[in-house]
Amino acid sequence: MNNFSYIKANGVEDAMRAGSTGTDVRILAGGTDILPLIKDGIVSPDALIDISGWRDCSDIEEVDGGLLIGALAPLAAIASHPQLLDSYRALADACKLAATPQLRNMGTIGGNLLQQTRCWYYRGHHDCWIKGGQICFARDGENENHAIFMTDPAESKCVSAHPSDPGAALLALDASVVIMASGGEIEMPVADFFALPTDDRRTYTNLPEGALITGIKLPQPSTIRRSSYVKVMARATWAFALAGVALSANIDRGRVENARVARAGVAPIPFRVSSVERQISGRAVTDLDFEALGTLVVEGA
Repeated sequence: MNNFSYIKANGVEDAMRAGSTGTDVRILAGGTDILPLIKDGIVSPDALIDISGWRDCSDIEEVDGGLLIGALAPLAAIASHPQLLDSYRALADACKLAATPQLRNMGTIGGNLLQQTRCWYYRGHHDCWIKGGQICFARDGENENHAIFMTDPAESKCVSAHPSDPGAALLALDASVVIMASGGEIEMPVADFFALPTDDRRTYTNLPEGALITGIKLPQPSTIRRSSYVKVMARATWAFALAGVALSANIDRGRVENARVARAGVAPIPFRVSSVERQISGRAVTDLDFEALGTLVVEGA
């Protein structure tokens, strides 16, 4: 581990100033991802900015008819929050199924969306493409549990699988990420926030350089909106998804409307499945052929 400076930021503006020094500065919140990355020598920041004490960024509160989740809200708090369990069940389910109880108590929702791939080449000592090298070693190497979608080299040079469960749930819930950037606060739909890495931007998000996630905004709840998240793992608990599916839809008089279906753990980023959304929207629940939908959801894998 290299030597680095430790900065205790008193607020968003303080952190933004510290992060604009031109050096390699990283954010420390729950620390469940960044600290292992530093210990393993994968990242070597010049400074760590500690934002873990920002109480106002860990609240879950109603705003503008919807719900605002502070970026520092622990996954455990989201998983057990009564309003999330009632109106945004997919997100509560996804947070409940993520990691271990200890990590859910420490890990934040903002950090979960920004966590790095668990690909063993990236986590090891290989100079892989996502770390700035020339080769994605997993493409022709040991790639069990890696991506089965978005693997065309013209589409993505990285074939790792994104580790976030909540990311897919937020996609299905039409959520937005609240970001503090140099030009002020912006809201970015989660569908735009996740993006395949490029040669010029070797990350899995469109978070602007030097910006901070301050919250997650969920749309106004509906009494007819239902959602859930289902995850398949190599073992019953405490594992990353081999595959995950988040579903959100209005169920009005037995008919499915405005459906959202998102996949997790099967591509470099979580993504929606428009073919399945079109197939089930406007249909009566009793008319749905779930076996056919199961075939459709893996089409192209």
